[in-house]
Amino acid sequence: MKNKIAFILILSIGISGLAQKTLKEADALFERFAYADAALAYERYIEDASTISPETWQRLGYTYYNLKDYVNALNAYSNWHEINNPQGDALKGFYYYDTLRRLKEYDKANQLAEAYFNKFNTRDKFIDYDEEQARFDELLQADTLYTVKNLPLNSQYADFAASFYKNEFVFTSSRNKEDNKIYERNKTPYLSIYKTSNPEAVSEVRLFSEDIETPFHDGTSSFTADGRYMYYASSFQSGAKKVFSDEKRNFFKIYRVDLSQKKLKKELLAFNGDDYSTGQPYITPDGKKLYFASDMPGGYGKADIYVCEVYENGTTSQPTNLGPEINTIVDDFFPFFKEGVLYFSSAGHLGFGGLDMYKSFYRDGIFGTPINLGQVINTNADDFAYVEGKTPNTGYFSSDRAGGKGDDDIYEFTYNLELCQQFISGTVYDLDTRKPIPGALVTVYINQNEKYSEVTTDENGTYRLEVLCETDYAIEAHKAGYSKDGLNLSTDVTPGRTMKMLDFKIKDLSEIFTTDGNVEKIKVDPIYFEYYRYNINSVAAIQLQKVVDVMNAYPDMMIKIESHTDQRGTDYFNKQLSTNRAEATRDWLISRGIAANRIESAIGYGESRPINICDEQGANCTEVEYSENRRSEFIVVRR
Repeated sequence: MKNKIAFILILSIGISGLAQKTLKEADALFERFAYADAALAYERYIEDASTISPETWQRLGYTYYNLKDYVNALNAYSNWHEINNPQGDALKGFYYYDTLRRLKEYDKANQLAEAYFNKFNTRDKFIDYDEEQARFDELLQADTLYTVKNLPLNSQYADFAASFYKNEFVFTSSRNKEDNKIYERNKTPYLSIYKTSNPEAVSEVRLFSEDIETPFHDGTSSFTADGRYMYYASSFQSGAKKVFSDEKRNFFKIYRVDLSQKKLKKELLAFNGDDYSTGQPYITPDGKKLYFASDMPGGYGKADIYVCEVYENGTTSQPTNLGPEINTIVDDFFPFFKEGVLYFSSAGHLGFGGLDMYKSFYRDGIFGTPINLGQVINTNADDFAYVEGKTPNTGYFSSDRAGGKGDDDIYEFTYNLELCQQFISGTVYDLDTRKPIPGALVTVYINQNEKYSEVTTDENGTYRLEVLCETDYAIEAHKAGYSKDGLNLSTDVTPGRTMKMLDFKIKDLSEIFTTDGNVEKIKVDPIYFEYYRYNINSVAAIQLQKVVDVMNAYPDMMIKIESHTDQRGTDYFNKQLSTNRAEATRDWLISRGIAANRIESAIGYGESRPINICDEQGANCTEVEYSENRRSEFIVVRR
């Protein structure tokens, strides 16, 4: 019996020792990012181990995550989370969260995030989660604006990152080539750069250039608009061998090639480093800015997006990180910038799972809140490498979504902008009393000053208007006798979205202006003219100075002057007299510094528009009533 117990103990010790050896092997493979082999080693260890640490479950989950085996990743992460409940490491927790999203377990992912935030108070380490969650809920309900098509050029291997060189369609692929080596990380061939004049025909695909081809990774290219310079990323090599860091890592570096030369040579850009990767370059059409992704020190996450200036001699400035509005604690990739809009891919902003594509408007030196491009173009798989096509509302992106030809594929998209409509709503308030204002006009302008639509607020001071997606607008609220209030609005790509609480506050200007229906006039006391005279006397000058003061306070104001007489005298005489009074009034305002082009007209109407109906004998009007008819009015044309 003792011998039997001893045998069992020896056997147990032997199995335990073997398991520990297997774990060390698995961890070593994990540290080298050799995930395919690491997964097999971890599986062997788990079969023999009596207890499994939280760290091992976490590493196995991350290994499966990188192999895109999300079902097994979820099982491993669930075990890790159950033991750890959860660990206070934002980055490790993120991949469990994203695994749930990749499996479309959105409610569970949200619950996990909220529990994580509440326990560790790490909400600031993630994106503005609450705001992005609200937008994501809208996306789940919205219709798609995209039609996508898998390109015929795709192979069973990875094909991604389209760009254009003159009339050629250029992309990156790991399609098998005899002298390509196998990448240890996922057991697929290394990447190369290919081109074709017809992306609809796989038979026309050929290597971009033998001069820059290496046995290792070459990919994600971008070209200046004139076709002279090419920027691309490649595994750092010395001769035919990879160069490894002290941590046994091989990094990517960005190179520039002058394609006008007969023999192509790679030029290593100065911002590359020995302990980090740079890649996915995008050169703007004017060749003056280079965007790229890098995990260089000092960023916000794993890979961040940077930009640098490109000078005429080819040198570059120090890279600038695009900041936390764009970059997250995980990977932010594949920048594409055109006409003030940055498109990029991110795993960290809240989306459908994995990498989603986003856009951010660049205004006054600041990148705006990233906007998810929506369903169909984004899925719970990796969707990335957005680039515009040659015709409006078309382009290309890459994805490893289900239904492709293998690994990553390149897709063509059409964006149906005309089908995308949104709504804006809000209330117009009195600035001082805070009470809603019925009957105010809310006007929407497009193309700077072209009126797009207009609506009058209801009895509660509220309005609702329909607008187009992805369009810049100026919106203004106004009512006669009140100031104006306005804002600029850029709509996003979410169909059917209602942007609420776009409120306006306008000030009651009844002390300055008076209204006659929708006609607005400068409020002054009557300007009295002496009987049968049109000169500006000292009493009239006091009131006219008020007009000068108002027009100086509103430098964009334009007016028209209308002068009137009483009904005594002939029609012809009164018409001429009122015209003289109108012109004398205009000349007096101009003499006090008011520009002539701010006075649209100065017209005399004679006795044709009396306030009080009087006969010429004065039998039914007092002198005061006659004087009220002898008046000048200042009609506001605009302000």
